[in-house]
Amino acid sequence: MLFYESYYAGNLINYNKQDKNEKISDSFHFEIVEATYPCFLSAGKRQITLNQNDIVVSEYFKNVVVRSKEENHPCLRHFGIDIKYPTPLNQYLVADNPLIHDFMNDKGGDLRYLVFTNLNDMICHAYLNLLQIFSRQKSDAYLDFETQKVTGLLFTELLHNHRSKISKNQSDFPSNKVKYGNKYTQAGPIMTYISSKNGNVTLGEVADHFGYQKNYLSRLCHKLFKHDFIHLRLIIRINLACEQLKLTTKSIDEISSELGYRDVSTFTKQFLEVEGMTPSTYRKQNAIFL
Repeated sequence: MLFYESYYAGNLINYNKQDKNEKISDSFHFEIVEATYPCFLSAGKRQITLNQNDIVVSEYFKNVVVRSKEENHPCLRHFGIDIKYPTPLNQYLVADNPLIHDFMNDKGGDLRYLVFTNLNDMICHAYLNLLQIFSRQKSDAYLDFETQKVTGLLFTELLHNHRSKISKNQSDFPSNKVKYGNKYTQAGPIMTYISSKNGNVTLGEVADHFGYQKNYLSRLCHKLFKHDFIHLRLIIRINLACEQLKLTTKSIDEISSELGYRDVSTFTKQFLEVEGMTPSTYRKQNAIFL
């Protein structure tokens, strides 16, 4: 099964696979959205900022609002695909990538998604163009075969050099059994947890959450992120600040306080060090709704 829809600013993505045909036991359902214009997705408290050609992959999208400056042209395209299980599915789609392996096999029932950026070579965009063409044609065995193969190639390309493509700050990863996972599996949930606390969390609090000793978590941060915990937290804080500056009209003082800074001057200094410009300059250049 393959479906396709395009969305404008203000539209709601609300596809529920349970409302369609019953899930076939030998298939796995994926949904993919690609930004055709800079926009952001809002689902409750969750917000994902997308530049043109960024991609989000999930099992399903529900109650997600599309926001964009551009109101007269579609800013997002949405695909739903049922992939038939090869033997095994994980080997076919994700090879030895444990990060996405866990995403596909998460049984927690919560909405999980992976955000892919830096897709500048347009290969994924070209594969989605093919799927869009396929969606307009009458399904038959030949078309189903082509759809399955193109989808496999799309996922293969997304996983190629995946470290530079997956946005750990915006993705929402499965977190079960992270303590025993591969290093790529561990990295996502740690980033997600720190982000959920607005970066306003201590090494000890993160260690307690995942059942680690503080010294072990400190070494793990160096291993996973090539940074110590303080630098990792700084990067996350500044990334979160960038999202707030782009998407909200909150004052710089408010953003600074929410991220745990005692004074706005320290926040401004650190923002300048990471982004090479002040928060106010960043907002003028990047705000979506100014």
